[in-house]
Amino acid sequence: MLATAIRRSRFGVVLVLSLLMAACSSLPRTPYTAEDAAMGDPMGIPGVRMWADASIAELTPQLARLRSIQRDVAIQDYNILAISGGGQDGAYGAGLLNGWTKSGKRPEFAIVTGVSTGALTAPFAFLGPNYDEKLRKVYTETTADDIISGNPIVGLFSEGIFRTDPLREMVARYCDEQMLAEIAREHRRGRRLYVLTTNLDAQRPVLWNMGAIADSGNPRALDLFRSVLVGSASIPGAFAPMMIPATHDGHSFEEMHVDGATTMQVLTVPTKVAAAAGDLFNKGRSRSFYVLLNKKFVPEFDLTPRSTLRIAVRGFDTLMKADTFGTVLDAYNFSNKFRYRFQLGFIPADFAEKPDSVFDKTYMNALFKVGYEAGLKGGGWYSEPPGLYN
Repeated sequence: MLATAIRRSRFGVVLVLSLLMAACSSLPRTPYTAEDAAMGDPMGIPGVRMWADASIAELTPQLARLRSIQRDVAIQDYNILAISGGGQDGAYGAGLLNGWTKSGKRPEFAIVTGVSTGALTAPFAFLGPNYDEKLRKVYTETTADDIISGNPIVGLFSEGIFRTDPLREMVARYCDEQMLAEIAREHRRGRRLYVLTTNLDAQRPVLWNMGAIADSGNPRALDLFRSVLVGSASIPGAFAPMMIPATHDGHSFEEMHVDGATTMQVLTVPTKVAAAAGDLFNKGRSRSFYVLLNKKFVPEFDLTPRSTLRIAVRGFDTLMKADTFGTVLDAYNFSNKFRYRFQLGFIPADFAEKPDSVFDKTYMNALFKVGYEAGLKGGGWYSEPPGLYN
């Protein structure tokens, strides 16, 4: 989970600390190669991930296997839900899902994807209304002490300013053997849960098939499942990365995984996936693609101070907003190609409250309420990206 205050200063943190940390000693690592990264089995569990930016040639055999698994699955309505990052702003998405359930209009999703704070939301969204109350607690009762710990000065000489031990403990409380078993069951039905991390060594986004992990039967499946969730929410430089053990041809090493939003703000269906998919997505009596952004979508005017750090942070936020628009546009084009009903949700532009601190409970509860009210009305979805034609 990402704190908004930390997320907004991510670029500044990297910019300032990169020079400081360059002079600091680093922790030892076992070398590994790009081939190891591509072919390695995380925690000894094969076939549970792929590069999210893979070429069409790489994607085709992967999708062929998925097609053979899903061939006999009868899905009446094929709905996809993609949940973005956004730190404590994830309270909006949690509220929307809760309110949507209350409205009686929330569908079952054939595919759920999550990035960063969206990765933490995704398992709850995937399992449906029975997990709404747990999702509410995560985003309305959490404080900074539940997420991060450590001395920032000491952190300068380690892997990140803050440790994520509390976040790992929180994820472990909610993601237990029962949740894993239920996700495995839904995976066998043909539904899919995907989470994105960034392999910092490879500088590439990694797409994790969380249902395949859950259904692997491997004794380390729960450990890997939790590690992926925490890794997806670990801002490089601000939080310690998630080191995931892997093996390839008898060689053991650790991969460095960080915030999925480092490479993608929201995990939609990439254009290359659509091109390689053939008829994979032509399923269901009706088809809808929901993109849930835990952030405001349209540009916001804000007088930028003439300060190096503030200018850098504002520039980075602008870059991320532009990147999000491009990703959403890909999802919109995908929807048109495969005749999905495109649905985009995001924090309303008129929501003016600001957090007073990292994981401000008052702010998060206010945002949860706004999301809940939107959900009660069916979600407040847009049928096309605002600003596309005007």
